[in-house]
Amino acid sequence: MSIVCKILVYTSDLRFRERIKEIFSEKDYIVRTTELFTEVVEILYFELYDILVIEPGFIGDLSELLKLADNIFLGIPIVVACNENKLRIEDGNNSRFYFINKFANPEEWRNVIQIAVDENYIIKPKEV
Repeated sequence: MSIVCKILVYTSDLRFRERIKEIFSEKDYIVRTTELFTEVVEILYFELYDILVIEPGFIGDLSELLKLADNIFLGIPIVVACNENKLRIEDGNNSRFYFINKFANPEEWRNVIQIAVDENYIIKPKEV
């Protein structure tokens, strides 16, 4: 039995949304997308997700958006799709942020999701 990783994606970029769905189309992932930050808050209030991917439309929004996310989504790892050339990890007050280039190749995207899961959740297989 495999473990499913649930990813919530906040973006208004249709091409990015489709790209993420394609990258994580395997059975081990469940991907849900939304264009509204208020919808992200509502979704996470009612349903548990493992990772939140944020793709801000304007870089000027980034600082305030991350501050807000850090205070609302206590402890959920947040992957920030931005202009970073290589993976950068930053600790917030409550959440850990993983900065990755929005146009990174699929393998890099899968790796950052795996790193975020590995660093934030301890899942041990049941011993037989």
